Amino acid sequence: MKKLSALFVGLSLLSVAVACGTREDELSNEQFVGTWNWASTTGGTGNINDTPENTGVQLTITFTDNYTYTVKENDATVSDGSYSIIKEVTPTEHAEKLFIDFSNYPDVFVDGIDASNLYLGDHTADGYSYHYKK
Repeated sequence: MKKLSALFVGLSLLSVAVACGTREDELSNEQFVGTWNWASTTGGTGNINDTPENTGVQLTITFTDNYTYTVKENDATVSDGSYSIIKEVTPTEHAEKLFIDFSNYPDVFVDGIDASNLYLGDHTADGYSYHYKK
């Protein structure tokens, strides 16, 4: 009986530990956390090259470590909510990339990220590329 009780306690502790751990499909957001300032948008069918200087628009995206975000345009909040970082295959390149899945904003794929640059893109033919800086 003691062995059966010890096994039950051991299994209970294991299930609690698994439930409290990180899910395998959740990806770390560590490199995204912070405020990113829009630097440029390029591409599209008209081959645009927009910047804050030629549009008069200041755009920021702030990612928090608890998976919430805020998008501001000229200091006014235009979107906020939650986000997740996931891996998906792009429909145009058929390559696995990181995607940012926003709750209230269009999803984008991550074309590159380092300590001071974030490159995003929409996943459509003739889509746009977005460059942000910290």
